[in-house]
Amino acid sequence: MKMIQAVLDGSASAEEVEHFKQNMDACMPCIETYKLEKSVKEAMQMKVEKKCCPQSTIVDIRAKIGLALVLLGFIFIEVKLYHILFSC
Repeated sequence: MKMIQAVLDGSASAEEVEHFKQNMDACMPCIETYKLEKSVKEAMQMKVEKKCCPQSTIVDIRAKIGLALVLLGFIFIEVKLYHILFSC
């Protein structure tokens, strides 16, 4: 299953693709799964409309991530201080 996904999404190496093609014919479940996964992927690509994300949304997400990182930093420092002060 992992190999089928790698072949379909293009992350498999040329050697892996060749190995898959050579051995797929000997395995009926592999053939059927490959055909099913390929048709699902093609159907999804036709149905899904790709849209660009508005710049304001990108800015908002980055700001929220930045705030979350700052808060995590403060929590980390607080935990370290607590550990230093009360670990004796």
